[in-house]
Amino acid sequence: MKARMPKTQATPDAPQDTGALRRGLAVIEVLVESIRPLTLHEVAEAVKLTDSTVHRILQSLMEADYVMRDASGKRYHAASKALGSLTMYHPLQILRRDAFEPLRLLRKQTELTSSLVVFIGNERLVVDISGVSGVLTPYYETQLRNPLHVAVSGKILLLNRSPKEQHELLGDGPYEALTPSTITDPEAFQQELEQIVVRGYSTNLDENFIGFSAIGAVVTCGPDQVLGCVMLAGSSTEFTPDTIAEWGKILQDQARLISFSQGARATYNMFSQ
Repeated sequence: MKARMPKTQATPDAPQDTGALRRGLAVIEVLVESIRPLTLHEVAEAVKLTDSTVHRILQSLMEADYVMRDASGKRYHAASKALGSLTMYHPLQILRRDAFEPLRLLRKQTELTSSLVVFIGNERLVVDISGVSGVLTPYYETQLRNPLHVAVSGKILLLNRSPKEQHELLGDGPYEALTPSTITDPEAFQQELEQIVVRGYSTNLDENFIGFSAIGAVVTCGPDQVLGCVMLAGSSTEFTPDTIAEWGKILQDQARLISFSQGARATYNMFSQ
């Protein structure tokens, strides 16, 4: 007689396991983004869970070395495993080191904030940023979430998508108007994309926020292999026709330099399909 196989519990447990994973990731995210250690109750409030549930999650994360207690034993903070999840030789780390000097040079030459963005699918990841004190410095999250049609990086990303993909990402139009300068008409926006190809750089002139503008050039890894873009951002008062033309050339030079780096090749190979 054949032995009966026990019924698997994978299917019933899957939703519960998924929920536990989401809660654990939410706790890690709160602690990673916090500028100081947090109490159990502060973490619970941030993730909208009960203190007892968060206590269990924190204990598991501490056992896995993702979370630590501070000296008082009453507050929690992200451990090095959560803060430095990428190894020193990860392609993005190599790219960050390769881009350090070009970004510093751009900041020095223009007195604007310079940054490097990598495209991972349709996501825009800020790899590094070189800010300037004393001028308007943009607030960047690690992942850029502003609408594609109002962003320098978004326009460059859209340039490298098919008309069908562009439509899927943007919709029918008119597009959302964040400011009076936002391009909302689909036909006018297509003309804007065509101009980016002609001049070699993308601009956002008060299209996302009034008083804040940006300019960017594409970073590639070989012909037609788009990796992302390098950008300059700051007060709109600095963006005149003359400075825009000057910065466009400077950006293209530094974008080419980053494009030929070891980090650019390694990063493209990692995320390309």
